[in-house]
Amino acid sequence: MEPRSKRMTGQHVIDGEAQCLLRAILPKHWVLREYRPDYGLDFALEVFREVPAGNGKGSGIRFETLGEHVFLQLKGASKADRRTLKVYSRGNVEKMHSSENRNDLHAEIETLPFSIETSELVTVQRMGAAIPVLLIRADLAMRKCYFVCLNDYIDKILVPRHGDYTKKASRTIHIPSWNDLSQPEIGINALRWYAKRVKLFAAFQKFIYQHVELSYAIDRAEFRRLAQHFALLLANYDFWTDTPLWCPIQYYGAALQRFLNEGQPGLTQINEAAVTQAAQDDQERLHEIKNHLADTDVMELWRCLSVLPRNYEELCREWFLPTSLGLDTSYNPD
Repeated sequence: MEPRSKRMTGQHVIDGEAQCLLRAILPKHWVLREYRPDYGLDFALEVFREVPAGNGKGSGIRFETLGEHVFLQLKGASKADRRTLKVYSRGNVEKMHSSENRNDLHAEIETLPFSIETSELVTVQRMGAAIPVLLIRADLAMRKCYFVCLNDYIDKILVPRHGDYTKKASRTIHIPSWNDLSQPEIGINALRWYAKRVKLFAAFQKFIYQHVELSYAIDRAEFRRLAQHFALLLANYDFWTDTPLWCPIQYYGAALQRFLNEGQPGLTQINEAAVTQAAQDDQERLHEIKNHLADTDVMELWRCLSVLPRNYEELCREWFLPTSLGLDTSYNPD
């Protein structure tokens, strides 16, 4: 009998083709690094953006890193299975166990079901929510890659539905077929969105801290100085004009810039006639009321910023998931 050498399995060939397909779909100037040794994380993806070359050295294009990263698990298939999933309406799973209303069918959607080992899910859960881990399902027959965020799937679907989801050796993850990386309005935008999560989570901590400190200082002489200092710190974040999927970021970023440029964020309107009437021709009282309302406008900016983490947890972390809220807020299938 002829001695045998090491052999390559069919799945190894599929995995190689899946990696080539993923690299072909991703922007060429993004960096996809193999993550080795592999304990459930196949790749680390780093996001870059295009910038002019500048420096008087020609008009060529350069790319700079945004400091934004996301982990990927890549699972390839010659032809991925597809299934129709019934999605029912449900309540806020952060406030209660999953409360699907089986009498209220919200939608029926096509998904790519994938059975994943529970040990891999536990690894992702232990990482927390700050660094997203995306499951990428590569369908070689369709020449497409589909995604879902495992951190969010665990917290918003598996835990609310099963409690201790680790009682089984594996769990089936349903990836909506709408989560197509090659779709211009969804795929790459979604990757950009997930890659910003670490920045947003860090900013959320500052928003909450600064809001509390300003609330302590609201009636003190240092209030304006402190607000100005806090605003300058927040202005250093580069996401204010570069987070297109979540419009509140740009809206409050503009208010922050108005505060720095003009002294007021302009989130509340002052009724001059009502203020004048309330002062009853007392100029000192009029000045006092106007200052108070101006400071209240500043506090409103930080109050709104401190609410963003709650909005993110309840709303944004269900984006692109096969849930009623996820379907309503993530897609425009028409």
